[in-house]
Amino acid sequence: MGAVKLKIREPIIHGFGHQCAVYSILSAYPETEPWLNCNYIQIFTLRNLHTAVNRLGTLDFCYHYYGDFNLYEMKANPWLKFMSIPIDMIKSRWYSKLDFVKECIKKGYYVFLVLDHAAYRERKETFYHNAMIWGYDDDTETVYVADNNSVGKFAFEEISYTDFELASDVPEEEFGVGDHIGQTDGVYFFKVVVDQDKHVCGTNHLMQMGKLCYELEQYLDPPIILPDYTYGIDCYKELEEYYLDVARKRYEYCDIRAMCSLLDHKVLMTRRLRYLYKNGYLIRDYENKYYETVEKKTLILRNLLIKENVRGCKDFQAEKLCALLREVKNKEFEILSDVAVEIKKYLDEHKNEYKQYYMKG
Repeated sequence: MGAVKLKIREPIIHGFGHQCAVYSILSAYPETEPWLNCNYIQIFTLRNLHTAVNRLGTLDFCYHYYGDFNLYEMKANPWLKFMSIPIDMIKSRWYSKLDFVKECIKKGYYVFLVLDHAAYRERKETFYHNAMIWGYDDDTETVYVADNNSVGKFAFEEISYTDFELASDVPEEEFGVGDHIGQTDGVYFFKVVVDQDKHVCGTNHLMQMGKLCYELEQYLDPPIILPDYTYGIDCYKELEEYYLDVARKRYEYCDIRAMCSLLDHKVLMTRRLRYLYKNGYLIRDYENKYYETVEKKTLILRNLLIKENVRGCKDFQAEKLCALLREVKNKEFEILSDVAVEIKKYLDEHKNEYKQYYMKG
């Protein structure tokens, strides 16, 4: 009886639920810090974003290629022992999904499950979305969940056992309906691999300075990896064209998803710069400069977009948005170019130690 809670921290990013879940969980385990700070560097968006339909206004920072919405960050993460089970198997082997979830939590597994928001929020219409379950309390009959709400795609909530049973009563056709819209093909559950001996794939769960250097250079000088996508610093131009298109065509709404994701990317980059400096990989401390001139101004951009949407995008201030976007881009390019030079110098001075991590294009 009583509460059983797995380790988790308040999210510092809110854009995409699966990435937020990974970050909030791994941030609670200090040994994962090196891995967190040499991943999620590259960003990408659709080429000719303003002409897109299904993914209009979206941008992501990647652990894999754009469009891979089958929770790759969990499945291929070296710090996570990932497992999944078909929804019909749960129905045949457990009395309820609540019993299944509680058994997983007891064994140290976080659970990623599709829930119906209408069952535990004041929504009239059914709305299915993935939620990450990290604990429960038999005394209060409460399930601890992280899911999307008004402040983003990942925020903590508590759901009563009764509401959880209703929310988890999801039609089977909602599972496996296509990775392109981010639905799972079953119930996912995973635990953090804290035992170093369990990491049998070499050192990919540790700090890899060669990888970091390579991805940072690719961010600043983006390659054409796939013809339909734009990467790295070139994504700013795609966002500019999208905002100008909104102004030209007098849309009543401007998609803010790209700017929310871009802000997450800057939050993580500020965190990364702090880590690199404190651990001796950088000589100069870039954190405050990057925070003031890139992260904070990206936050201003996001807030401006929110205000424009509240106003119905009347007299949409695209030129103002684009000017600020260019300012952010130029300042980021300047700072990260200096960072890339320092990291390359660090690698050159530690060739023997990091030789195995050098990556060639």
